[in-house]
Amino acid sequence: MVIRNLQNTATENGFTLIELVMAVAIISGAFLSLLYLRTDAVDRAFTYNQERTVRRLAREKLDEVAFGVEEALEGDLEVPGKSVLWPWRSTIMDLSCEQTGPRLLEITLVLEIPGLDSEQFEEFTIATRVLVPQDDPLATYAESNAGFGEGFGF
Repeated sequence: MVIRNLQNTATENGFTLIELVMAVAIISGAFLSLLYLRTDAVDRAFTYNQERTVRRLAREKLDEVAFGVEEALEGDLEVPGKSVLWPWRSTIMDLSCEQTGPRLLEITLVLEIPGLDSEQFEEFTIATRVLVPQDDPLATYAESNAGFGEGFGF
């Protein structure tokens, strides 16, 4: 007959309390690291999407001004899918060296977007250069405001 000793001995299999606490601490550290990485990735994705939306809307409005679709040089831009308006303004400078012939215009658009504080606005600036005929309305506007920009004969 075999009699088993009921006393706990060091040769028995099992974990001590210290080993169990250390295992939980290591797993918790790994989990927190993964959670931080996921949160950081979500924040970066949101920021990227916000910047992409701002660039796309600014480029669309700049193209509308440059190609004469938008007649005003300032206004409010409606953000698709949101009920907010972002103010924008544009300036046109004549960069031509000659007083006759096609005009080289630089059109700059400033879009005011909400910052981290909802009461503050950040400015996003984008510019393009276009070559237009001398009788184009944009060229006429730039000529009438030549004193504000670089203008003729530089």
